[in-house]
Amino acid sequence: MGLNGMLKVDWNDIDSYTTEEISYFLSLEGKSIDSISKIRNLDRKTIEKHIISGKIKYGILAKSGSEKQLFYEICTSGKFDKINVLKNLDKFNEKKLVEFIKLNYINMRTKDKETALWILGEIGDMEVFDVLVKGVVHKHVNVRRMAVSAIGKLGDKLGNKLGENALIRALDDTNPQVIMYAIKALIKIKSEKAVKKIECIKNNTDKEYLKICSEQYLNIIKQNI
Repeated sequence: MGLNGMLKVDWNDIDSYTTEEISYFLSLEGKSIDSISKIRNLDRKTIEKHIISGKIKYGILAKSGSEKQLFYEICTSGKFDKINVLKNLDKFNEKKLVEFIKLNYINMRTKDKETALWILGEIGDMEVFDVLVKGVVHKHVNVRRMAVSAIGKLGDKLGNKLGENALIRALDDTNPQVIMYAIKALIKIKSEKAVKKIECIKNNTDKEYLKICSEQYLNIIKQNI
């Protein structure tokens, strides 16, 4: 088994890799493009395309030597790269990343907390539910927004309503963006407990996007009651 950063390559499992991945993994072992071209009996231009594809898919993981480094690489990456690295993260490294966030969340900078909450929502691990609930009452709007969104994703993935009460409390937030995200999250977990509060929001808000979001929730929920 080869290892480059947090990226594990098991040549015994070669049949599970795409042709692009094989070329990229060989390059991680230090082989030149010409060498890979001869080994794989493919032209140089094709190998170059394979390596570029591999860097896009695995680059962040390959250069991260620990879950801490991986987390901060994700924090400084663009949205596409963030999504891509989580999509290609194996269960072992996924678990390590979640554990790092769980242990270090309280001491993170605000911006990093936003990314941490987004990651937790994408991965969907019940072990970090308490971290998400803490985020709902954070003093910074973006942290609260990411927390309610993550609770909705978690509930949707796991098919439960564990975060329902936290999301209903978020409907009283002073920021309309947080309220909108809370309504969207309540739609995802199919909550029926928020009907009265959301009817009140719909009838009293001067924000058109909140009215639209509230109507969407009410229409969906009333169809299911």
